[in-house]
Amino acid sequence: MKKIFLILFSIIFLNSAFAQEQPYLLRAHYIEVEGDVGAFIKANMEFYKKMAQLAVEDGKWDGWQMWQSNTNYNQFVFFHHFKNPKQFEDWPGDWTSDKNVKKARVKRPDHSAFKMVGGSSIVYQMISTALSGTGSKYFIMNEYKAPNWTSFIENNKLWGELYVTPQLEKNPGLNWGFGMTVMGNHSENDKMINYNGVSFDGFPSLADLINAQAYAEGKWDSDVNFQAFSKAVNELDLGNFADAKKQSVWRVLDTSWD
Repeated sequence: MKKIFLILFSIIFLNSAFAQEQPYLLRAHYIEVEGDVGAFIKANMEFYKKMAQLAVEDGKWDGWQMWQSNTNYNQFVFFHHFKNPKQFEDWPGDWTSDKNVKKARVKRPDHSAFKMVGGSSIVYQMISTALSGTGSKYFIMNEYKAPNWTSFIENNKLWGELYVTPQLEKNPGLNWGFGMTVMGNHSENDKMINYNGVSFDGFPSLADLINAQAYAEGKWDSDVNFQAFSKAVNELDLGNFADAKKQSVWRVLDTSWD
């Protein structure tokens, strides 16, 4: 049940994760690598993944994921899962201590071939998902500047319920989820300065991702799920839920649940 509970992104979290009273948190930590990218990936798959799995077993966090940018191959994002704010607060900084390395029975990797440049770290509260039960290999990360949290949340809930969910049974590897930032938000004159909303569109292959994004004449007119979503959004006046949006494409490399 534990492994099934946690796989969005490869898969991500089950909807039951958000039914709990305390918010489920996801920290996205961006890293840029200088030097041998292959050696960096190998070190994470053979060492840091094992350490992350040990931390999960010890109840220190709920999971770890590693994604690679599909356009800038030396850029990575690591997702750290926390089942509640208390677990996030209590997260130990010594998860790769000598004691834990010995317990995990692994050998520290050689870092001489690469250098890690730390980037931003963003904490999201995950709010809802729609999952096929099969892991995604690629994801589109959509980041939004959403001044009205209610409109953003309600619009995304409708997208999950009316557009994504009806497709899941026939499309294994299709997965989706969304959330909001819980720290570091900045707004001025009713405008968001930072990107405070996020959604993830998962696909079984890069080809499926591209086909979903590609233009085709009459594509949306004949899509009954999209039409149902559009009708609901118009009736509830939820169309203008964000001032800005940016997308990035990521490949799932590894997770602590595999």
